[in-house]
Amino acid sequence: MSLRNFFSDSKTGEELSGALILRRLLFLLLLFGLMLFYLGPGFKQLTSPKGIEQAQIARELARSGSFQTKMIRPLSLYQSDKNSEEADGMKMVGFKDTYHAPLNPILNSVIIRFFKGKNDYGWNNNSTVYYLDRIITAASIFFLLASIGVTFLFISRIFDAKIGGVTALLMLLCELLWRYSQSGLPQMLMLFLFTLGCYFVYRAVEAQCLEKKPIALLILGAVCFGLLALTHWMAIWPFMGLVIFSCFYFKPRGAAGLSMLIVFLIIILPWCFRNLNTSGDFLGSAYYAMFGGMGSAEEEIFRSYNLNKDNIFKKGFATKVLTSSLYQLNGIYSFLGSIVAAPLFFIALLHPFKRPQIAAFKWFILAMWIPAVVGMSLFGVSNQSLGMSGPDANQIHILFIPLMTAYGLVMLAILWSRIGLGTNIPIISENGHLWIAIILSTIPMILSLLPGVTRGIQTKEKVTRGVVLSYIGKQIEKTDIIITDSPWEVAWYGDRTALWLPTKKADLREIMKRGKEHKNPFAGILVTPVSMTKSLYGVTYRDEKDWAPLILGQTVTNAGSGSDPIQPKSWQMDGLNLINSFEGIPFNKVDPKLTTSGYFFLVDPDQ
Repeated sequence: MSLRNFFSDSKTGEELSGALILRRLLFLLLLFGLMLFYLGPGFKQLTSPKGIEQAQIARELARSGSFQTKMIRPLSLYQSDKNSEEADGMKMVGFKDTYHAPLNPILNSVIIRFFKGKNDYGWNNNSTVYYLDRIITAASIFFLLASIGVTFLFISRIFDAKIGGVTALLMLLCELLWRYSQSGLPQMLMLFLFTLGCYFVYRAVEAQCLEKKPIALLILGAVCFGLLALTHWMAIWPFMGLVIFSCFYFKPRGAAGLSMLIVFLIIILPWCFRNLNTSGDFLGSAYYAMFGGMGSAEEEIFRSYNLNKDNIFKKGFATKVLTSSLYQLNGIYSFLGSIVAAPLFFIALLHPFKRPQIAAFKWFILAMWIPAVVGMSLFGVSNQSLGMSGPDANQIHILFIPLMTAYGLVMLAILWSRIGLGTNIPIISENGHLWIAIILSTIPMILSLLPGVTRGIQTKEKVTRGVVLSYIGKQIEKTDIIITDSPWEVAWYGDRTALWLPTKKADLREIMKRGKEHKNPFAGILVTPVSMTKSLYGVTYRDEKDWAPLILGQTVTNAGSGSDPIQPKSWQMDGLNLINSFEGIPFNKVDPKLTTSGYFFLVDPDQ
């Protein structure tokens, strides 16, 4: 979009009017203000474990040119052992990742290469924020802003510039979108590709209505959706709905959908065969993420070295899928960014739009959204993320925010006009519904923004989790492997290979035996505050029961460390005694040099 078009009104043809210039300048001022805040005082570190994991993959890709990871899931290790015939497949340092889709780490790696410096992406700790965290976030914000630009052009084409402008403004003021931009997750890149792909599909619908050939536009749309799937495998679900609906809508029947499917497969299959060769599954380790939503929790599955799939569906399969589905429907307002107009899309489905392309395209949106809901129900989606406050990686309702908001705004305008308020004030009679939608949709951002400014000032020099783990990582040899309950942070901030603590001691013994055979030394077990946030019942009776002495000992020791004057100092010795009583694994001695408040590094006392 040119600067001339930005400062013009496509509906009236009026250019450079004072009111129009003021509105657009205020929009740009708000845009840059929010961008500076979310990169400055409103930012401390990446918030999602999977986002952090993708960031460290990008860094390794920038270093070595290989799609490898320093975070190792025991299940991924098991897959590699069973399916890799190469000696490199047995290595834990330089382990090939098969869990994540590749596009987001690849793009981030290209950006990271420009910031290598002399210390190989090292962190000098002069700042409490790792500089690459801001680089990753800035890239995500770029795609958010690009998505807003594409949305403005797209919605202006479907409806008019007013609806396009308000939709863009609501996206800019959507707190959920900014929260995802700080997570490290690929959702902002996905939003850009999804919106662009939908734009080509809408152009194809227009061509169909004008009795022109839509196939070229549909192929461009399929390219976007193929890249979308390479960004997150969950994108396969909405594409399935798009293909099925296209088979019935476009003429000749089935040809358009088949062409799109062929293009889609051409794009994703090379990476699928790479995963098949490495792990034995087309989707790699990500295939087992489905069982996290359908049966056991995903954390339990990937922390198992040898997964027993026979009982995976017996652990509340039907209940979990039903609960996840109801959770999405009950929380659809928050999943759509708490934008007032977005849920009105479902009412707009009942409205007979006069223009055939607008009437038809709303069914395309619904056709993609329904399979997306099914996919999220099977794989699981929530607002909690492994002991951190970051958003869920499987949440793809976010992709539908622009389109559903636009249709919702139109429906809101129709309802507002039928109310027939008896007033001569144009701002109320003509645009009152838009102001109501903007004000109500901005409330979540205001509620988070104001405390965020204060918190950012107060905690400017506060030591973060990243600082602590970067220090611990510097004390460990590069060839050593750390066993930990927070491997994503150790891999990113500590820059060391980290094995996710298995759920069972027997699995860890087997992995350690394997490591000894392939000369992969283990430095010890790092227990972090991630375990301290878990319930006592979970620690003593469920997933962490094998590690209860370490986790409880850490908690008791920390309570008596002197940081809390209420607890007696003797608690520290009681906690250490509990840790020392741990048997079965050689790592049961606390290393005082690498132990700090809330973090315990346990080593072999004989070494």
